[in-house]
Amino acid sequence: VEPERIGTEGWDTLQASTIDFMKGEKSGRLLRYNPLTNVVDVLASNINFANGVAVDKDESYVIVSETFSSRVLKYHLKGDRAGQLELIIPELPSFPDGADCDFSTGFCYIPMPTGPLPIVKFLFSLPQVIEKHLRTLIMILPRSLQPQVLPYGGMVEIYPGSGEVPPSVSRIFLDPHGETISFLTGVAVHENSIYLGSLENKYIGVYSLD
Repeated sequence: VEPERIGTEGWDTLQASTIDFMKGEKSGRLLRYNPLTNVVDVLASNINFANGVAVDKDESYVIVSETFSSRVLKYHLKGDRAGQLELIIPELPSFPDGADCDFSTGFCYIPMPTGPLPIVKFLFSLPQVIEKHLRTLIMILPRSLQPQVLPYGGMVEIYPGSGEVPPSVSRIFLDPHGETISFLTGVAVHENSIYLGSLENKYIGVYSLD
């Protein structure tokens, strides 16, 4: 919910993320703060816009939504792989945002605020030198001429993997034209329901898992 003291005209988190994407720099990090020592550790870096994070029931790992690479990462906190960053979902239908895990089932849920953007696929298909110059050109364009997000409501259900069971995408929920709900950026699981938040919507969406 937008703070009232800021107002509605100049508050644009989406524009800030768009500029970050156009820079093309993997500056995202996963940090750990210890309130007892007041020390912050960098657990992982070189993430392409680190976004939603969620832990499992036993706090043995953290999943991270890597927005601009459209994938999901898993950082191991305990066990034989402690300290390792693992790519568990290499490709999602669109950009992931927030994240939350259901402690009763082990599944995790990740919202997708917009549909696939053709300009993104085009940029990734170019040689790096050309891509960098084109990103700069798009970044300095007026907002009205920059790529716009598409009306779209999406969420994926993933299993992060455990033991011999590999990570996987188990279900995809879509409102492809954003007719009922769109621009989902936040998710929270509570008592067999998924609560869906947004930077734009003035309501909370609810999806029942029953």
